Amino acid sequence: MGNYMNIKNIYAKIFSGASAALVLCLAVSFGIFRESLPCVINSSPDSPVAECGFSGTTLRRTSDGYAYYLANFPIKTAEVVEKQRRSVILCGTPFGIKIRSDGVMVVKTADRSPARSAGIKEGDIIKSVNGETVRTNSDISRAVQRNSDETYVVLERSDRELCFTFEPKREADGLKMGIFVRDSAAGVGTLTFIEPKTKTFGGLGHSVSDVTTGDTVPLLSGEITKAEIYGIVKGKSGSAGELCGLIFPETETGKICSNTEAGIFGEYCGEVSGEEYPAAFRQEVKTGAATVITTTDGSSPKQYSIEIERINLFDLDGSKSMVIRITDPVLLEETGGIVRGMSGSPIIQDGKFVGAVTHVLVNDPTRGYAIFAENMLSNAVGSD
Repeated sequence: MGNYMNIKNIYAKIFSGASAALVLCLAVSFGIFRESLPCVINSSPDSPVAECGFSGTTLRRTSDGYAYYLANFPIKTAEVVEKQRRSVILCGTPFGIKIRSDGVMVVKTADRSPARSAGIKEGDIIKSVNGETVRTNSDISRAVQRNSDETYVVLERSDRELCFTFEPKREADGLKMGIFVRDSAAGVGTLTFIEPKTKTFGGLGHSVSDVTTGDTVPLLSGEITKAEIYGIVKGKSGSAGELCGLIFPETETGKICSNTEAGIFGEYCGEVSGEEYPAAFRQEVKTGAATVITTTDGSSPKQYSIEIERINLFDLDGSKSMVIRITDPVLLEETGGIVRGMSGSPIIQDGKFVGAVTHVLVNDPTRGYAIFAENMLSNAVGSD
């Protein structure tokens, strides 16, 4: 009898501990979910907020403003800001990108080089050398040669200005700092939209980053041009595919004004025509069927079916706001799914512009991420 009671007590303690752990886990999960709900909701007169919400919640008016409800229980207050709904012409066309960086980016430091020994790192943005402002690789080379005793470098790292002084290494072809640098970036992407009234354009849905460091290229100036797709490297599990594009540098169609985590934006100078689509607020986007506009051959876009599988509450303001899946058999046959160069392809749902493709899941190229249209428009030139 004594052994039976001991075993019973042990099981009771195990059950009690497991129950407490489960309650704690649920409480933490609910807390994370609650905090992930946005505190500010943009809306317009044609968008009743009472039916809006995220992941099973609804937004209702209260005596003090608005609150999220889960079933009939209020879980978090929110502020509703009324804004004019914007309309854009959707593109889905390839475009060439040319960016000159504001400063020169360090992409690699040589082993035992003077620069590395002094503390210069990959990703640093060199602003001046020996008192001379530098904007190109050749600017750095000339500035180093003018002072054989020491080199004085001013650079930017994580929004901080740092200074380094060291003796350059003398080699047969001149003085060397021992760094590899890049002063520009170029490539092909997909143009997302043009706002017809302001002629503001947006594309990519993510920043132009250095291919070596992965850091966003600080923008000094840049242009977009016409481009055409001439081939496809099909994506497969473990290997991202790619749209192969040809840039026409003499056909400039716009000036790049900003390079942000939500895409590149600027002033379009080409002809503007096409159907306008109202832009959805992020709380209006829902899981389910949608359409993507993209170009896989030449410069003429087509529409393909996709599925919005999940709204990513933990990245509502970033470039991975949604998880999407390509369902169109034609596009799957052509590309294998989402491929490089497709970033910026606009997404339509219920007649509204809801977002743009940004990233591919390398292990499953049929799936990837997309950014909310609202996120892109809030970063665009002339945004309200």
